[in-house]
Formats: sequence, structure tokens, C-alpha cells
Amino acid sequence: MSGQEAKEQASGGAKPGLAAALSALIPGAGQWYADRPIRAALVASPLILLFIASVIALQGGAIGILEWIVRPAVLWALLAVNVLLLAWRLFAVFDAYRFPGNTLAGGWSLALLGVAVAIVVVPHVVAGAYGVRGALLIDRVFVSADAANTTPITLAPPSPEADIVPDPVTVETTTTVPPTTTTTEDLPARNLIFWPGRGDPDAIEARPDIVAGGPVAPFLPFDERVDPGRLTFLLAGGDAGPGRGGLRTDTIMVATIDLESGEAALFGIPRNMGQIPMPKRFESAFADLERRLAPESDPATWTDIDGDDIPDEPVFVPCNCFPEQINALYPYTRKWTRSFPNEVDPGMAALREIVEHMLGLHIDYYVLVDMRAFVALVEAVDGVDVYVKEALEAEVSPPSEGERWATVDVQPGMNHLSGTEALAYARARKGSSDYARMQRQRCLLRAVAGDADPFTLLRSFPAIADAIESYVVTDVPVTFLPDLVRAAAKLDFAGIATVGFNPPYYAPGRDHKGHPIPDISRIRWKVKKVLEEGVIAQSKTGISECDPVDE
Repeated sequence: MSGQEAKEQASGGAKPGLAAALSALIPGAGQWYADRPIRAALVASPLILLFIASVIALQGGAIGILEWIVRPAVLWALLAVNVLLLAWRLFAVFDAYRFPGNTLAGGWSLALLGVAVAIVVVPHVVAGAYGVRGALLIDRVFVSADAANTTPITLAPPSPEADIVPDPVTVETTTTVPPTTTTTEDLPARNLIFWPGRGDPDAIEARPDIVAGGPVAPFLPFDERVDPGRLTFLLAGGDAGPGRGGLRTDTIMVATIDLESGEAALFGIPRNMGQIPMPKRFESAFADLERRLAPESDPATWTDIDGDDIPDEPVFVPCNCFPEQINALYPYTRKWTRSFPNEVDPGMAALREIVEHMLGLHIDYYVLVDMRAFVALVEAVDGVDVYVKEALEAEVSPPSEGERWATVDVQPGMNHLSGTEALAYARARKGSSDYARMQRQRCLLRAVAGDADPFTLLRSFPAIADAIESYVVTDVPVTFLPDLVRAAAKLDFAGIATVGFNPPYYAPGRDHKGHPIPDISRIRWKVKKVLEEGVIAQSKTGISECDPVDE
């Protein structure tokens, strides 16, 4: 009898490699196999705690688990637990391997030990990597409640426009602080507790002092931060890239969800809308820019008014609006850090406040996505299926320097688009129009949301995290993430209304450059109608612009 056989006989003939493999699958199973029942019970005892914790966690379902995981403290605690579980499982494996012969064996036993260790280590390493990546993503992208945002985050260097219009707070002749008596249209704050007739009387009385010290911080409890029945985001797509002077928000949408019904709506604002009306505190902010851009600024256009044979400069009457097209508003306001001292991105905060004023709809948070993030996100979910109503063949500039131009060639019907194809489909204007492009963008966003199943998101999480961290700016506070998960779970993807505020109905007039001028009353009426009646109010037929139409 060999020495190894004697050792195995001494422990009932148990093989060390097999014992290790069994404990790799179930801690304590290898010790039981080696006829060590008491030791097996001790090694396996943490399984009871693990089982109880799993049962408790599963009570809330997948959404409940996700609500907890997005809390940074919980996520780091889980990472620590992951390390402890790895140490316990490795101990179970090596202990089981040692006990059958009371020494280390060789040959196939060592090979089985290596396999057992790999079976234990790999899942914990992957889980740890995902956890660390998720924790860093939350820390770097979402707003922390324990630190002021003194340095704005930007996706591209400020363009020349950023120095043309000064921050209204720094201009003495501009009224920058809202009056103590305000209407719902004048309020720049996000909080319903400050609404006259609806909010808390003490908060309304104290509001002028709060605003004088800067915007209200976004770290209030969920029910105070937003309308408890509705959640609204400003979604902007930036066009920074090769050959462009700076980042403009060529895509501007407002997404809102009814938290009770799960119905949602996407409102699209044409990038070329002009003379956007300003909230009261910014009414005079662009007066000098308007004077400079007005046709009357050219002396060659002046006429003799008083009869002295000398051309007279016309009387300038400001429009209290933004005189450029709306996609240029962001670069002009990126340095308004005094008006928005605690904002992640002052330009997006200004755009949010102005779009909110135009739609008559409170917007809770903003998200700015660079085109490179759009490509990366679509690629991360293995492309997107979208219904195409008209054939389109187009080529647009690449999202990054040195890359090939993005092309797309689609026919009517369902099409599967890669990231670069989706970019070309969303941005193409040649052979199309701005308004057709906006419709494609709304439908693409709707399709990406519908295609993002949990398995794909989990598998592609590292790529998604890289895209979000590098090319997305948002003011969503980290403390709000659990509520956001809960709201997203209620979203009815079949109940998303899509509305584009296109001319001539929503913008019947034109400025001197040909930009459509919004009809605020019609826009607000449509928003109100969709919010009250749901998807049936999105069009005359109630059918989405993104869905196939039966011939």
C-alpha cells in the first residue's frame, strides 16, 4: 500500500482534490465527504446567515435589491462582505483539501484544487470589479450631498460665446433676484414647497432670502424635491466633435413620467427655435446681444426720421428673449456660475430654467449627453431596433477625432442599427429636415429605452459605465438614485407619448434670420393636454409617431 493510499484509508478513502472541489461548490461539503461532520457543520454555518440575508433581500424583488445597491454606503459594505465571503470560501476549500490525508497531495489532486480555487475566486473577483466600477461611477457622475459643486463639470472647453454675455448677477443694471412676490411662472426653484397656494407657508415666506443666497440645493427628500406625482428631466444632446467650435445642444427634449400610472411623455424642442422668452430674472440678460444682432444695428439700414437728412438709429425695444436659436443658449451661459453657484453645469441649469418657463412644466433634473456617449451606449446594448418610416442614406462627421465618418443606409420597416449608424440616423439633415431629424431622435430614445433589458445592461455594465462617466453630465443627486430606480421600474414603455413642437402650428412666426418663434400658449396647452389625457393626446389619432401605421 502506498503512502497516499494509507492516508486516504485513514480518512475513509476520501480524495483531497474531490473534497476541495465539493467545498468549492458548497462550503462544508468536502469536510462532510471526508467524514468530519462536526467540522463540516462549523464550516457551513455561515450559510445559514447567508440564506437569511438572501430571503430578506428577495422580499423586495429585483427592484428592491437595486434600490439598495445604488446607495454608496450599501455598495461599499457589500464589497467588504464580498471579500469576507471569498476568504471564508477559500478557507473551506483548503481545509477540505488538507483533511482527507492531513497533508497536501500532488498530481490530479492539485489540479482539482486549482480548479476549485478558480471556481471560488472568479465570481468574487467579477462581482468586486463590478461593484468598484459602480461605486466609482456613482461617485463621479452623480451629485454628492456632502460637498458643494464649486467646479463645474464640462464635456468640452467653453466656446467663444461663453465670454460674450456676462452672468446677470455680475451686471449691476440687470435685475437678477426674483421679486418677493412671485407667480408659478416666475419661480426658478424646483421645489413645490415654494409654490404660492400649494407649498408650505413658512417656506414661501423665507424663499426670497434663500434665493438671494443662491439656488436651493438639490438634496431635499424626494417628496419635497419634486412633484410627488411626476418626475421630469431635461435631456440634451451635445454636438462637440471634430470640426466644431464648441458644444451646442442640438438635441433638446423633456422627458416626464407619471409615477402612479407609469405613463411618460417626450417633448421635443427644435434646435433652431428663436426668440425664446426669458423668465423674469433673465429678461434683460441678452439685451446687448439682441441689440448687436438686430438688423437695425447696421447704420446702412437706418432712415431719416426727424427730417434733418441724417439717418436716425431706430428706437431699440428689447424682446426679453434669447435672440439666437435655442441650441446656442448653452454655450452663452456656461460661465454663469454666480447665477447658479451650486450647479454642476451652469449652462444646463440655465437651459433647464428657460425650457421650464417655455413649457410651463417644472423640470427636476437635467442630463447632458455628448454624442460619443450616445454611440457607446447603443453599442453597449448591442444596437437598437427602430421602425423607419422613410428610407435614409446619410453620412455625418465622427464623434471623435481620427475616426471614420458615421454612415447609415436604412429602408422603411424595422432596422437594427449599430452605435455609429444610430448616430448618423439621429443627426442626418441632408435630404431631410430638422423636424424629421427631431422625430427620429425621439423615436431612437424611445427604442433604446425599450431594448435595454436587465441582462444586457448587466453584461455591458463596464462599457456603459465608461460612457456615462466620460460623456454625461447631470445634476441628479446620489441620494435620489433609489427613488429614480423605483420610478424607472414603473415606466410603461408602451405608454410613452412623443410630441415635437414643430412649426408652423407651435411656431407660426419667424425672426429676421428665419428662425421659428415659439407660440408659448400653444406649447403649454399641448403639454397640459398630454399630461392630463396621456398618450391619446400625443396626436390627432393617438398613435405614436414612432409606431408602424397600418395601410
